[in-house]
Amino acid sequence: MAPLRILVLLINKPGHRHQAEGVAHVIGRMRAASVERLEVKPRWFVPPALRQLGVNSFRFFAPAFWLKHLYGIDAARLARPDVIVGSGRPAIGVGLLLKRHFGVPYVYSGLGRGVPTTPQIDLMLVSVRSYAALPNAALTPVPCLVEPEKLPRPRPLTGVGDLSGATLGLLLGGDAHSHRFSTEDWDDVERLVVEMRARFGVTWRVGNSRRTGDAGSDRFAALERQGVVERFVDWRRAGSGTVGDIFASDALIVTEDSVSMMSEAVAAQRRVVALRPRDFEPTLVDDIVGTLVDGGAMAVAAIAGANADDLVATLLRLTPIATDHRDEIAAALEARLPALFAGGEGGR
Repeated sequence: MAPLRILVLLINKPGHRHQAEGVAHVIGRMRAASVERLEVKPRWFVPPALRQLGVNSFRFFAPAFWLKHLYGIDAARLARPDVIVGSGRPAIGVGLLLKRHFGVPYVYSGLGRGVPTTPQIDLMLVSVRSYAALPNAALTPVPCLVEPEKLPRPRPLTGVGDLSGATLGLLLGGDAHSHRFSTEDWDDVERLVVEMRARFGVTWRVGNSRRTGDAGSDRFAALERQGVVERFVDWRRAGSGTVGDIFASDALIVTEDSVSMMSEAVAAQRRVVALRPRDFEPTLVDDIVGTLVDGGAMAVAAIAGANADDLVATLLRLTPIATDHRDEIAAALEARLPALFAGGEGGR
């Protein structure tokens, strides 16, 4: 059987890129597959309302017409895929137009809130319970590229003494629409890192992101120079390491602004503590956070007033998941799109 051809739509947001790539990764475990990637960049001079009109008006103009004029995509230059996958709002319209052009199924990771054409998506992988009842939706963990079987097993943390020499990973996000990090927040996170190192002898590996900004990032670069942090994977500095080094830690601390980071940390089969800044607004995706917490592997802690004793107590009461999130996603794909995997090779 020929390899399945997957077309992955990528937008300019790391979390959504990881989700789209994560779906393709799961499909590739289920059946031999090849992957082609397409960067989605809506033309800046086309207003969103016109893009939506184009997606809705496929009966009057061919999908290839709208792909060219709304997104600058020449469909004739693309090889016909067997399945399209994407994540993030800009990928919705492109995915639907390509689905109509090629006559193949489209799998989308996310909610697609407020977009009237989402019912035309063949399968929406959602992680919010209230969306699971949609006829084209399946409730699954957030897709990602974490491969837990390739990570070293974490050190068992059964008591305070186990922390001496243990490695803690810290994944830093930053300002988002629902989370905003003040100088006081970064001060408290820095103080927590220093205190954990001094009192419990942990080894820190830290990684930042574009959202962290210089105000948050510079202080952890300084802690690396001081020897408080063993390794700082700084996205601003080429060759500084990989985030995979951080997922190999014995436990993970992440900022709560990124659902993708939290989901990846739990998928790595680690204990996870999510740090919430002072300036926080509840959103619909808190449902995802609640699901991760209910699983027993993750807890949420306020940054304000955080101290080493509380962090240690929280870590010790958590239990990493023993399941593989990819298996749940694979089951949803196989149930909704069985023709893609009939007689396929590979496996979970």
